[in-house]
Amino acid sequence: MSLRRLPTLTARIVALFSLTALMTFAGIGTYLYQSLDAQLKLRDDHELLGKVDQLRYLLSQTPSVEAIQKDPHRFYDATGKHEGLMVVLQSSGGLELMRSGLPRSASLPALSTIPADAEPSEEDLTSWKLDENASARVVAAWGKLQDQRSEVRIILARSNAELTTLLASYKKDVMFSMLAGIFFAVLLGYLVVRASLRPIRHIAAQARSISAQHLDKRLNASTAPGELQILVESFNAVLNRLQESFQRLSQFSADLAHDMRTPLNNLMVQTQVALSHPRSQEEYQALLGSNLEEYERLARMVESMLFLARADHAQIGLDWQKLDARNEMHRIAEYFEGVAEEKGVHCKVEAEEGVVVWADPVLFRRAVNNLMVNAIRYTPEGGTIHLRVTPGPDGQTISIINPGPGIDKAHLPRIFDRFYRVDRARTESASSTGLGLAIVHTIMKLHGGRAEVESEPNRFTSFMLIFPKQPDTIVVTGHMANNARDHAGVERNEAWQK
Repeated sequence: MSLRRLPTLTARIVALFSLTALMTFAGIGTYLYQSLDAQLKLRDDHELLGKVDQLRYLLSQTPSVEAIQKDPHRFYDATGKHEGLMVVLQSSGGLELMRSGLPRSASLPALSTIPADAEPSEEDLTSWKLDENASARVVAAWGKLQDQRSEVRIILARSNAELTTLLASYKKDVMFSMLAGIFFAVLLGYLVVRASLRPIRHIAAQARSISAQHLDKRLNASTAPGELQILVESFNAVLNRLQESFQRLSQFSADLAHDMRTPLNNLMVQTQVALSHPRSQEEYQALLGSNLEEYERLARMVESMLFLARADHAQIGLDWQKLDARNEMHRIAEYFEGVAEEKGVHCKVEAEEGVVVWADPVLFRRAVNNLMVNAIRYTPEGGTIHLRVTPGPDGQTISIINPGPGIDKAHLPRIFDRFYRVDRARTESASSTGLGLAIVHTIMKLHGGRAEVESEPNRFTSFMLIFPKQPDTIVVTGHMANNARDHAGVERNEAWQK
């Protein structure tokens, strides 16, 4: 099933930029159009009111109604120069004295008339529907003749035909300017986005050059813009972890091959020597016994690898229990008592009563047992191994302290790595798989704790298991956890049956 291809970042930004430009230009164009419409209407209204004052002045210079009828040219001259302006003068008795710009057949609307001594205002203007396509603003006012007794009714109207034509033309210009502005804004935005995203393409080109054979390469953060600095640094950090893991995996594979090659070579050489000529029954039995030791070593190595693999994939659940730390230390000391006596080593438990450790009992004992194996192996004859429990505010610390040659500081950071050997000549034996301390470290990670080591050459070595005070969650995964504990028990028992 093919995934739908998402738009590129350039396309998204340009689309958003286009939408922004469209909304901006549309808003500006609408504002300009509405503003011009309002200003032109206001101008026409003021001009219409000014014509009322002008006609009132002309009437004040006219002696009588008959003079208007005889010589209306002054009034035509005052109004005829303005397109769309309509004028009607009526006597106080309703007699029409003159009409300009308005057909005789057109009927006038019913209007309230402004008194002769009142100034007209915008509130006195009324909209008048001329026909389906045109309308006008109209006002009616009284004006006094020269004798100040007779009055003439003035009706003025201004058609919006000219205004409508002007606004239609302006609207076309605004639309054309808006479309042209959007086009150039989008084009400019595309060029700007392309230029702005050039560092990303440069970083992508650097990333494409990184492969399994060139994990030492890193992205150049100095060429990345400020917004991408965190991304570049995070990617370089991922590469650092990947390179470190890759190197450890390569070293692990080499160490695993080396450790498995030794027992396999022993098996092949011993078998070839035995088959070179007939042997006695006792010699064959000795050969089979020797081969069995190598098989057991390989089996322990495989079981340890399976345990570590399951732990890496979170397939091991813990059977959390409250363990009495002092009792557990005494049980472990008794378990190793026979082996310790054979080497002339003593075990001493230093723990207060009532100290509780939250842990899986089998995995807890396995971790401590692995540390005890190393402690007994490297403690000189007559030395004492201390099994110490130290309570703390955040948890309990189990310490295995033994005198002896110690560990050089250069080895301490990698002491818990798989197959890491401080002294290969001393650790290549049938009972050693090179995974004991790695298993201890993994067990502590499963418990949410940690394993630490302190050592001074030719003085002492102290391994510390720091267990949390109480687990945040308690999870049991059934047979997977049981299998892990069974494997732990098998390896521990086989290591000490010899």
